[in-house]
Amino acid sequence: MKNLHHASIIRSALIACTLMIGTLASTYSASAQSRQALATVNIPFTFHIGDQTMPAGMYRIDLVSNHVVKLQGPDHAVGSVAMHNASKSFASDHGIIVFDRYGENYFLRQIWTAGNKDGLESWQTHIEKNTLQANDSKSRSSTQLAFDSTPRQ
Repeated sequence: MKNLHHASIIRSALIACTLMIGTLASTYSASAQSRQALATVNIPFTFHIGDQTMPAGMYRIDLVSNHVVKLQGPDHAVGSVAMHNASKSFASDHGIIVFDRYGENYFLRQIWTAGNKDGLESWQTHIEKNTLQANDSKSRSSTQLAFDSTPRQ
């Protein structure tokens, strides 16, 4: 009787583990499918996204959720940043990524996809605010890079 009870417990545990693994696998698959590839772009300078510093190089830009953008670059560099909606009065023929520049420091500001008046914009981080103050409140300049709107897999 005791062996039957143990066998029943083990069987129940195996079924629960199988269900959990299946649930995790389907969640991972669904989240991978919800990721939207936005672009590939060569960024020729070191830059900041959020609190992260990213090296110069070729990047793949993915929209992970409605407002979270993930950048994957050289040497396994990965960064993500929450952004908010932005809009402009005209749509560009190509994708554009915009950086605010203070001296030698670049900060990701906006991402615009080709043919779209709606884009994404990042908030000013404390690192960017500190950099602005350190540069004696000099006005920022903007650097725009065109990108390939059909990213390579």
